[in-house]
Amino acid sequence: MKRSVTAVILMLMLLCLAACGGEAQKNGEAAAEPVPGQETAQEDANWYFMKGDVRIEIGAQAEPILKALGDPQSSYEAPSCALDGMDVVYTYPGFEVLTYVMDGEAKISGVVLRDDTVETAEGVCIGSSKADVQAAYGSIEEGAASLRMTKGNCELLVILTDDAVSSIQYLMADGTV
Repeated sequence: MKRSVTAVILMLMLLCLAACGGEAQKNGEAAAEPVPGQETAQEDANWYFMKGDVRIEIGAQAEPILKALGDPQSSYEAPSCALDGMDVVYTYPGFEVLTYVMDGEAKISGVVLRDDTVETAEGVCIGSSKADVQAAYGSIEEGAASLRMTKGNCELLVILTDDAVSSIQYLMADGTV
């Protein structure tokens, strides 16, 4: 119990740090069809998360995505660490969608995978092994506890605990708003 509480606290701290800054490595590939009518900057230009037929991409308009996902289990507001104002976090089974408002319009700022009921487009989920991560995204430095990759305006952060995935986060890349 104490170990899981510590892991949750560490994950939340890393989420805050990742949202507010950090270095990024370039890497990765992804491919899938966007939801009809959903705008994307350029096919495969960013990391993205798929929930069914819904493509959730950093910087995309939040309204059509949230509508397609349906009613969340819950939602809450929190002070934004990247921008002025408040962010809204929507909780769905297995994941959370983070949004911010810019110029009066809500946009997607992040997606956090919470359990093994959801996975990345490359097939990695909470509990996947370090070998699974390496097969999907390339080598991880020996002794490293995380892998951070930037693609377009999105950072994909995969955190490992005891050589297993403990957190997967899609976040705005530094300097992209």
